[in-house]
Amino acid sequence: MVTERTSELARLADSFADCARGRGRVVLIGGGPATGKTALLDALGDLVGERASLLRAVGSLGERGLSLGVINQLLADAEPEVRDRLATLAAAPLDVRSVEAVAALLLGVAGDRPLVLAIDDVHFADPDSQQVLLYLRRRVASARVLLVLTEWERPSLAREPLHAELARQPDHRICLSPLSASGAAALLGVDVGDVTTAFELSGGNPFLLTALRHDGLVVGPHFRRAVLDCLTRWDAHFLAVAEGFAILGTSASSALIADLLEMTQPAVDSALDVLNAAGLSCAGRLRNPDIVVESLTPGEAVRLHARAAELLHRRGAPAVEIARHLTASGTVPGRWAMRQLRDAAEQAQVDDPALAVSGLELALDACEDEGERVAVRAALVRAAWRINPAIAARHLGPLAHRRDLGWWDAIAVARLRLWRGDPDAAGELLRTTRAHAGLPRPRAVAELRIAAEWIYGGLRHSAILTSEDSSWRVSAGLLRAWSGEMSGETLRAAEHVLQSSAGESLPEAACAAVLALDHTGHAERARHWCQVLAAQARRQGATTAQALIAAVRAELSWRRGELVPAEAGASEALRLLHEQSWGVLVGLPLSTLILVNSALGRHDAAAELLARPVPEEMACTAIGIRHLHAMGKHALITGRLLAALDAFERVAARMRAGDPAIPTTIPWRADLAETYLLLGRRKEARELVAEQLGGSSGGVRVRAITLRVLAACNEPRQRVAVLREAIQLLDRCGDRLELARALGDLSQAHSDLGQLRDARLILRKAEQAARACQVDALVSRSRESCEDVRPEGEPAGGPLLSDAERKVAELAARGQTNREIGRHLYITVSTVEQHLTRVYRKLDVRKRTELPAELARLDDDTGDSHGVTWRPERAHTSGGATARY
Repeated sequence: MVTERTSELARLADSFADCARGRGRVVLIGGGPATGKTALLDALGDLVGERASLLRAVGSLGERGLSLGVINQLLADAEPEVRDRLATLAAAPLDVRSVEAVAALLLGVAGDRPLVLAIDDVHFADPDSQQVLLYLRRRVASARVLLVLTEWERPSLAREPLHAELARQPDHRICLSPLSASGAAALLGVDVGDVTTAFELSGGNPFLLTALRHDGLVVGPHFRRAVLDCLTRWDAHFLAVAEGFAILGTSASSALIADLLEMTQPAVDSALDVLNAAGLSCAGRLRNPDIVVESLTPGEAVRLHARAAELLHRRGAPAVEIARHLTASGTVPGRWAMRQLRDAAEQAQVDDPALAVSGLELALDACEDEGERVAVRAALVRAAWRINPAIAARHLGPLAHRRDLGWWDAIAVARLRLWRGDPDAAGELLRTTRAHAGLPRPRAVAELRIAAEWIYGGLRHSAILTSEDSSWRVSAGLLRAWSGEMSGETLRAAEHVLQSSAGESLPEAACAAVLALDHTGHAERARHWCQVLAAQARRQGATTAQALIAAVRAELSWRRGELVPAEAGASEALRLLHEQSWGVLVGLPLSTLILVNSALGRHDAAAELLARPVPEEMACTAIGIRHLHAMGKHALITGRLLAALDAFERVAARMRAGDPAIPTTIPWRADLAETYLLLGRRKEARELVAEQLGGSSGGVRVRAITLRVLAACNEPRQRVAVLREAIQLLDRCGDRLELARALGDLSQAHSDLGQLRDARLILRKAEQAARACQVDALVSRSRESCEDVRPEGEPAGGPLLSDAERKVAELAARGQTNREIGRHLYITVSTVEQHLTRVYRKLDVRKRTELPAELARLDDDTGDSHGVTWRPERAHTSGGATARY
């Protein structure tokens, strides 16, 4: 099958028609390897059919020494006497008479039919066969002969004399290029929009496209073999040049490939022309270089990479390019290579930390000077942390007691100490570094201070992390401004940290700034910065930063009751970094997963997460408090009240005795108060609630959750107002899970007061909010509560009023009498009265004049609002909150 070759087939058909009329023709088909020349000759056979004698042959580099080898192929099916005669002629040196005799044998085979000779790869035909073909070519004009030859396009390489004469001035010249995208789609049988990847892999080469089709349009064994076949079946130089091309990558040039392979540049240029014509390369780039490199033996790959590094070094190439080849070769051939590896690590640390790590590990193995080993190891800790803190930790030991590190290295080691749960050692290192190295860089120490306070609440040696720079001194106080509920100052400090986070920065500080924005009411800015930081980390290949940001994004989702995104973010964080690599920060994603699974009713999954081992040192961190709180929430939800009490009281003890810089984003007082309530300790519950509401910490969300617990401490009539305020606050902060809980409690309060209509309407809103969170347990609970407050005889599920009841109610609301309604609906007056009785009971009305308002209210129940519009009588002040309740 030929694709996208309509015009070429038409020219072959015209040439054959001329041949049949006695005007012989010569057609030359050129193109790169595997571009469809052979397929076009196959199509010629179908075109000719039985109307001519078609003889075919293929030139072969390995048979060029076989006299008349191509002619022997053409006459393979001839009569025995013809073949015997040809063997006799081939045994002797070829002269004019024997050339004429061989040509006569060819012409005689056709008899009275036209003769079509199709020779593939004529440039590889043996010289004697080329001589016979040239003899026929000179006499074809007045004979019924069609001579069709194919050759490679090699514009930078001169043809051999006989080949050049054969190819000179054909009647038709057909140049085959690789297929277009639409042609590739037609060959594969797919839409053009679905062929992008296949076209990029194959360059439109029909041979490669066919192999891709066999592999299901992915790189598989057929495609890999086809790529290598394209490079090995024609010319030994092609594969070598492709190997050099693949090894050098973006640094490749014909001159550099020639030096690498110790070939002449014209030979390399010729091979590059063929690769380009075949679609195997494009715009100075080899397609599928990995396939070519993988075909090399390990020893050959090492040799080529090492030589490439040396050649690039001589030419003054960038250190990063040289380092790629040195790390691939695993060799350090001299002092120049050591310098290149260290320079490359500094340059690549931000954008390619994996290269920096592999280069520094290679340099460390080859380094003999102790002072240089310390510098290399410290750089290795900096770079390795960006992709996996566990790798960095392997190099921490020899640096643990060094007292001569500069600030750049000391901060990297101190940061790793914080992750490993040793803040005292981090503080001591910073103290000794300041003693001998002077003042640190303002930004670096500000970020480290924020990171330390976010993880631990502070450092014993925090005075060391002060700066003379006023802007960074203010930003370094981010968490204290946050914990003090100073919204404006928190916003300024957080934005300053985040706007400075491009390049080499501490992602812990950026994550703390994002959480601070969200906590102080700037949720949209927090989400925006999450997206910016995540994109930057992906672009730089910074796996640790990606994991941290995913964990923070999960925390933001949890705070809004978005449980599915919260679970996805926390799971992604643990996928990017193994739990052992997280150190004490593992509690960040683990806690979110425990809370989400507990809320979703997956108690076995939550228990499994709680059973996972965590570092003992995590207990002394702010993140450890969050993990302990998640443990308490799981116990509370599963009804293990004593276990919940133990966990929450331990959280309370830590929060009361802890550093005041720890922001109180955890509703620990509310959760402990709820546990007290369930245990019958109402007085202690009220005291905790009053303590939370009497202060200013915790933010809107914590206050709303606390109000919900306060309502549970009160009598039903007092609950309604408190829960309405909680619902308003939850609307503001956007926590749909807590909103569903508060709405459920408000519905129950109305039900306890006998206000069944309000109870039913609000309970439906609770069910909608629970369903939005995908919390099946809450949805089920709402449905059960709906049954509890449904009037006797009302069917479960569906609309409050049946269709018949609704029609009667609407007509009654318009002022029609029972008799008029009966005539309008063709029912008896008694039936109208029965419907109205049920309508009055369901809507809790006593007379007709109340129906219009109640029907309108019922319609509003299908909207997006939860239907609660209560407002407090006076502006809220934190000092008077407990007095009101």
